[in-house]
Amino acid sequence: MDLSNNFRGEFKVSFKNKEQDALFTMNAIRLILKNEGIELKDFDSWVSSDPLTAVPLIAYYSVANRQMYAGKKFSANKDQFIAEILDSGQIEVVSEAIASAMDTGAKGKK
Repeated sequence: MDLSNNFRGEFKVSFKNKEQDALFTMNAIRLILKNEGIELKDFDSWVSSDPLTAVPLIAYYSVANRQMYAGKKFSANKDQFIAEILDSGQIEVVSEAIASAMDTGAKGKK
């Protein structure tokens, strides 16, 4: 039985003229649920009901997740981060990373 976790999306976003590495994993989802007060069963509907907030927030917590693994803390203002992701056209990069992470088949990523 293969117990590996293939759920993973790595991407980069620019915030305040600095490139930030982001890691969208189950831990990033855990950070979202914990900090935004969302239950796992409501995650999909949250993303669908407000994608202009949800998708940039996924990027925010994915950057925070990557920083955590590096022993750092990402503490940028969430509204500033969201605004920059939306207004700089980076939402597509984040959306593609989310779709890639969620595209895990029985044998892993295609």
